[in-house]
Order: sequence, then structure tokens, then C-alpha cells
Amino acid sequence: MKIAIEGCAHGELDKIYETIGEIEKREGYKIDLLICCGDFQAVRNLPDLKCMAVPDKYKEIGTFYKYYTGEKTAPMLTIFIGGNHEASNYLQELAYGGWAAPNIYYLGYAGVVSVNGVRIGGLSGIYKGYDYNKGHFEKPPYDQNAMKTAYHIRQLDVFRLKQLADDPLH
Repeated sequence: MKIAIEGCAHGELDKIYETIGEIEKREGYKIDLLICCGDFQAVRNLPDLKCMAVPDKYKEIGTFYKYYTGEKTAPMLTIFIGGNHEASNYLQELAYGGWAAPNIYYLGYAGVVSVNGVRIGGLSGIYKGYDYNKGHFEKPPYDQNAMKTAYHIRQLDVFRLKQLADDPLH
């Protein structure tokens, strides 16, 4: 299995998939899986931009919406975690993970999946000590504070990941 890893995607899925397509042609193999490691920016529509706790210059619709609406389909399984450039309203709907769009899977606050025998785990968000020991308390309508704290890592989510056995088959 061939896996591509992307850092901050910032909603530029078209560019990422195009670049992977060029690599596939040049190298003569198919990428089976793309893992995006934060700042995915799963913005579905203009109202989602209002739930991003970032300076206005970073509030861009990107190309994720094309995959969300079905206009396009991700050419390979794509798995991602969230960062601090996210539409807090949307990713909180998938707090425990789920399909953000066809063939695009969000690991949630803390999640693990198995793909062709490879176990992939992720923890979404950024660390802020003052929220670490709190639960997830954010709910719509989001104020400026809740939009930020929604993507802060919580001790509970770290604890959940720490419960994993070394050997998932035993």
C-alpha cells in the first residue's frame, strides 16, 4: 500500500490531488491513501467561514466544498485530523469521527481506523493547558471563545487513545 502524507491542507484539496496525480504518473504507481495532518479546513459553505476562529485573511472557502457536495470525488481514501484552521461547527458534528465527504474520513477529536491492516490514529486540535482538563462544552451558536476552544485538545481524548492495546488482534 502506498501512502501520501500531507501537512496542513488549508482546504486546497484540488491542488493536493493534482500533485499526487502528477507523482503517480511520474513514478508509475498508484497512491492508495492520503493522510492529512491538521488544518484540513473542511469548509462546506460561506456560513462555515463564520465559525472559523482565524484572522479574516485565512477565511477562504477552498475546494473541500466540491467534495462535500459531490461535484467531485476524492480519488483516493483520504483520512484527516483537525487543526486550528477549521470550521468548528462542522467538525464538532463529527466529534467521534465520520465521513466528512465521500471517500474523506475525519478521525474526530481522537480516533483510530485500520486500513488494509495498517492502524492509523490521530488527535485533532491544538494544546492549550487551560482547556486540557475540561470536557467538550461548546455548542451552537458559537461565540468567539467557543470557536477557539472547540479545537483544543482535551485530556479525555488523550486518555481514549491511551486505552488502545499494542496488538489490536489480542
